[in-house]
Formats: sequence, structure tokens, C-alpha cells
Amino acid sequence: MESPLAGVRVLEAGDTIALAYAGRLLADLGADVVLVESGPGSPLRALGPFAGGVPDAERSAAFAYFHAGKSSVSRSADLGALAARSDVVLRGSRDGDPFLTDAEVERLVADDPGLVVVDVSALGRIGTGAGPHGSDDLLALAASGLLRVNSTSLTDDDPQPLRYRGELSSVHAACGAVVAVLGALFERRRSGRGQRVDVSQQAAVASVLATAVSRWAYTGTAPVWQGNRSVGPWGFYELVDGRVLMQITRDEEFRRLVHLLGDPDWGAIELFDTSAGRDENHDVLDVFVREALAPYTMREFLDLAYEHRIAACPIHGARDILEWDHLAARSSLPTARFATGDGVPVPVRPRRFDGAVPPERGPVPRLGSGDAEALWTTPAERPSPAAGAGAPVPGPLAGIRVVDLTVVWAGPFSAMQLAHLGADVLKIESSTRLETTRGLGPYADEIVGVNRSGYFNQNNQGKRSVALDLKTERGRELLRDLIATADVVIDNMSAGALGRMGFPFERLTEINPRIVAVSMTGFGESGPYSGHTAYGSLIDALCGIATSNGRVRGGPTDLVMSLPDPMAGITTAVATLGALYRARTTGEPVRVETAMFESCLAAFPWPVLFAGATGGEVPVIHNRDEARSPHGTFRCRGGADWVAVSVADDAAFAALADVMGDPGLADDPRFRTLGSRRLHEDELEAPVSAWTAERSPAEVVETLQAKGIGAEIVATIGEVHRHPVLAARGFFPELTHSEIGPHRLPSVPWVASRSPMSPRAAAPALGEHTREVLTEVLGLTAAQLDELERHGVTV
Repeated sequence: MESPLAGVRVLEAGDTIALAYAGRLLADLGADVVLVESGPGSPLRALGPFAGGVPDAERSAAFAYFHAGKSSVSRSADLGALAARSDVVLRGSRDGDPFLTDAEVERLVADDPGLVVVDVSALGRIGTGAGPHGSDDLLALAASGLLRVNSTSLTDDDPQPLRYRGELSSVHAACGAVVAVLGALFERRRSGRGQRVDVSQQAAVASVLATAVSRWAYTGTAPVWQGNRSVGPWGFYELVDGRVLMQITRDEEFRRLVHLLGDPDWGAIELFDTSAGRDENHDVLDVFVREALAPYTMREFLDLAYEHRIAACPIHGARDILEWDHLAARSSLPTARFATGDGVPVPVRPRRFDGAVPPERGPVPRLGSGDAEALWTTPAERPSPAAGAGAPVPGPLAGIRVVDLTVVWAGPFSAMQLAHLGADVLKIESSTRLETTRGLGPYADEIVGVNRSGYFNQNNQGKRSVALDLKTERGRELLRDLIATADVVIDNMSAGALGRMGFPFERLTEINPRIVAVSMTGFGESGPYSGHTAYGSLIDALCGIATSNGRVRGGPTDLVMSLPDPMAGITTAVATLGALYRARTTGEPVRVETAMFESCLAAFPWPVLFAGATGGEVPVIHNRDEARSPHGTFRCRGGADWVAVSVADDAAFAALADVMGDPGLADDPRFRTLGSRRLHEDELEAPVSAWTAERSPAEVVETLQAKGIGAEIVATIGEVHRHPVLAARGFFPELTHSEIGPHRLPSVPWVASRSPMSPRAAAPALGEHTREVLTEVLGLTAAQLDELERHGVTV
């Protein structure tokens, strides 16, 4: 089961990180991926870091990771002929100059109705005019709202917008593209028809901003950079010999922390009894906690934290990751091998099938080493078109049933992707142990209630809620019976917890011999760290994201917006769809294991790549970029609003200098070339800042875009909700919730030409579908259902 997409041909026709990572994920599922490189090759060849620290296009660790196991062909080859022999074409470019033109794609699709074509760009191709449709991570982040939520500090007097180093919008768009590709492949298997898919990096990020967008939709208020975190204590804490990250989410966790600290008097203060109280009084509580933790050593506190089930961890630098015994025990850093035979450590494929450690990927291709005429010499296989043309097209996963045992964010977000594709997702929950996010805000109209949480409702769209108390024997029997009818069961409990409930994989296959059983954990089901609690903030700290981000030459940064959860969620969705695609053919059961840590290491590989190639840390460069300069966020008139500016090349910089009224800047030796501009960025950013400070964001963006210079307003969440491009994509559909009525929450980053692959219904109220599902699926009578309610089984 290592290669569920074996035989699927993918042409990666572009030069962006988004396409590179989408191709990486598809290749890791067994697809045959051919990379198209132009001129001097993929930009990743020049980016580095380089093995041994010496620039060499054939020894770039970044290129090695993203493209190991693929073939490389020159852009000068007959790409149309190669595309005609493929199953999937991925399209996207940094500057918007497509490797395959729109006219060529139209011809390909007309000649082959079974072809799947996916475009990925910063804002997408819908609602953005004729183009060019380039890819720029900073501009997509600005338009998505992230830069108005994520900042350099929770406490500084002067917080500034902060991008995620590692091309956040690109890798999330890549994952969305792969989910849509797999959906399209399911549909092609059913109908013989391919389709066009358009993916927006802006939408990919806007869909994962925790509660920022739902807060606006539910209360009309926007989060602020230095607002409260709603749960806590949470943050970096100084100990005798170092710094740890700790996050307390539930009331019982806070009580365990107080006990760990010796039950100090402040732990009994009534104000701190609930999450809401701790949130409202976080500044006072934080003083107490910091004073109590200060005398501990790292080893003392982390050992006690594990014993008391407190979520806490060290803050890893890049070298710490390579030396971590947990990753060695799990074989999580295989080697990507250059043509010379040596190589660099890279993140493992972010999933395991049937418990097997994924093998090393194939060799890193030399530039243009593939012969386009010799590749895929036969036509791609196509299912025969199904009868019934003109009939409504069902979702790609129509008829698939999923038993969803997940909680909080990563798991529900993963299962929701399957619901978007048409699966019947049964959310198993109970009022006796309330799903965590039902008890967290924002609440619709600021009225607290289990069915009014924007946090829950955003990540559970399109599901049906079945209330079962799994602490009762009858509740577990009903769960067993539902699993017997399902195609997928997914949980994100602690390692081995489902087995301890009586449902290990062996038992699941007895109940249902064709089940795809998906287990999501923080650190995997093996290794010395497997039993530790995982929240997204801890993953940020452990996988090097915290130390890679911050002000120039700064870090580590206690990130305001912690996003490992949705990355783990959508990565698990990719793995689940891959396993299901194969299982629907073989009829055999599959065990899928994913770890949040490995998902994030795969998506944000830079700490591993830098430490593995050079032995060093990731340079912390704030919003700057290795390939563009100036590149950052700049204040506008009044000081409260910002713009993002991304200058692609020397010609664009000359245009910028001219617009600013100082054309001589382009001839200044400090700024004449990209290399010289990067060496003098502090001096370079000063005149740009002075120019933007005299203008409104709209004036800056309109002026620069008219000259072909990359620029976007750093959008507020309200502006994101009203964004015309997102509106054109139907990104905020109005769905009616059974208790709170109609609201608009984020949808999906893709738009498909054929299949419905987007939210079909609002999130369910607690137990809203219990009677419906137990009647429809298990055939229970009204009398039996009444009996279950009387005994507290369906509550």
C-alpha cells in the first residue's frame, strides 16, 4: 500500500513552491511526477541551502527535498505532447508567465476530456482578470488577513506584521490542490471525466486562521495583534537554564499545573477557575505563573509536566531537530541522494501506511536529465465515460461514510475535507464529555452556548452529529455498528487510545474488513515522545518554526497565530484520500498513521534543510526574502495601516525608484542588483517606508500595481470578509445553522469546474442527527431510540 497513486502521471509545469510541494505530496503517494525546468532550472536550485555550504545548482538541499524522485525535463521540450500523455497537469509560475499557455490547455482539455488541470496562484484566476496570475507568498498572506493577525510580538510596544518563513500560503495551497486532485481522480474513476481546478493561495490561508474569520462573522469584531488568546496560561516561560513553551487549554489542565507547582494560594483564586476567567485576568495570572516557574531547571519542569500531563516543551533550534532521539527512533529524517550518491537529511513522507516506515525517495534529478520523448510513451489510461450525461454530478466521495472521532482543530479540519468532497461524515460526540471547541468562543451574537461556537462551527461544516456516550457499553456497541457500515474511521486521540477503548486496528478489521482506519497523533504512535501532549504551539516550538521567525536576526518568536493544526489536518486528509483511492480498488483494509510534528516538518522543512546541509540555523529575516528585494510590509499614512511590497527583479526596482521620485536609487551601487540590495536592506527599506508613510494603502497599491510592481493591502479580517476576489470565488457561502441561523464562514481554496467540492451545510448542533442516523444507518426503531435516551446513551 506504499504507492496508492501508482500509474498516475503528473506534469509539474511551473516554478513555484506551491507546485513543488503539490508534486512532492503526489510523488510521495506513488504518482509518476515530471518536473519542467526552464533556463538555469528551478529557482530552488539557486536558493539553497547547499550541501557543504558551497553554491551548486546540483547540490541544493531545498531542490533535493522538494524534487527527489521526480524526473526533470527542459521547458524547451514539447510540453504539449507530454501533457497530452499525462493524467494531471499542475500549472503555476512566480511571474505569471505560464509554462503551458491558456490556449494550449484549452486544446488539451478539448482533445482529452479526462485530463485534470490544476492552476495555483496567489489570488487565483477567478475574479482577477486576464492576469498575469503569479505566485507571491507575501502578497497572498497580506490579502488573506494573516498579516493583520500574526505579529512579531505579543508584548512589544511596536508589533509588526509577520509572515511565516517557509511560504505558508504556498504549502497550504499545495495541500488544497492535492485534495482537489484526488477528488477529481475519484470523479474521473466514476464518470471518465476530468476537470479544471483553480486554487488560490489567499483563500488557502483565509480558511485556516483559527477563529479570526469566524469571530468577524459571528460578532462583527476583529482580532487584534496583541489580544488575549482565550485559553491559558500560554506562552514562553523562562526557567533557570532555558526557556519552555507551555499551553494550558482546559480547566482540568490548569488544576494539574497548580498541583505541579505545589498548590500555591493563587491557584485557588476563583477568578482563575475557568478558561474565561483566566482569559480575562491573564495579565495577573501570568505574573504568578512566571514567578512559580522561574526556580525550575528545564529537565525538572519538563519531567514534571509530562508526569502531570501538562503541555510543555523545549524550543528547538535547527540543530536540535537533527539530534532529537525521537526522530531517530521513528526514522523521520531519511536521506535525499544527489546523483553523486551522497545526500542530505530531509523530512520523511508525512504518513505511514500499515505501520511501515516510508522508504527513501528516489534520486535527485539533474537539470533536464529526463528525455521528454522517452517519458510516458503510451497514452494515459482513461476510464470509459459513464452514461447519463447532463445528470447532476455528485460529490467525488458520494456514498462514502466516515466515522469521525476527532476533536479540537486538526482532526475535525481533516474530516471536514472529506465532507467537502461529498462524504457522509458522522461526528461522534457527547454532552457528557463536550467537544473542546464547543466550549470556546467566539460565540454567535456573543451568547455562550454549545451550538454557538465559531471555532467548532468553522471546522465541522457539512457533518452530521451523532451523540453517543462512549463510556457506556451500549454507546460503544453503537459505535461498533456504525464502523461496520463505514468506509473510514478517523481519530486524533493520544497514541493507542482507540485501542484502549476496545478498537485496535485488528478489531476494526474484524468489524469491517475493508475499513480505512486513520489515526492522527502529535508525535506518532512510536518513539520516546509518542505519549506527550501536542498542541499547535508546541509543534511550532519543536519543529523550528518559532526559532525561524521574528524580526531580522531575532527569534525565537512566540507566534500569535499557531497553524500546525490545519496543516496536520489537511495533510491527513491527503493521506486518507490516497489510502481510500487504493482501498476502493482492492477492498482491503488500510491503516493510516499521521503525526502533527511530521506533517509540519514536511511542509516547513527549512530547519532540517539548513542544519542538514550546513550545520547551521535558519537565518531569521522577518518579512524579507532571498529572491526579492525590497520585500516586506510598510506602514502607510496614519501609522495604523500597512501594505506589502514585493519587488521581483531589477527592472521592477527601477520602476519602484521612479515611482518614488528617486530614479537614481536604481543606479546606486548599493541597490543596483538583487545581491547588493539584500546586503543593504536596512538602508533600502528606509526610503520605501518614508514614501508609503505619506500615502494611504489603496494609493500605494494602485500606484505600484499600475507599474507591474507586486503590492497588496495588508487586509483586516473585515476586509477579507468583503474581498471582491473571494466573493467572486464564492468563498464565503451563506449556510443556515439550525440554532443560530445563516452565517458566512470560510469555504475551500479551490474552485472546480465539474464536481461539487465545497461546504454543503452548516456545522451540526450537538446530537442534531442522532435519531436520523441511527434510524437510517442502523435501522433502530423509535422505541429503541427513546430507550437509549432514557438510559443516557444518546446524550
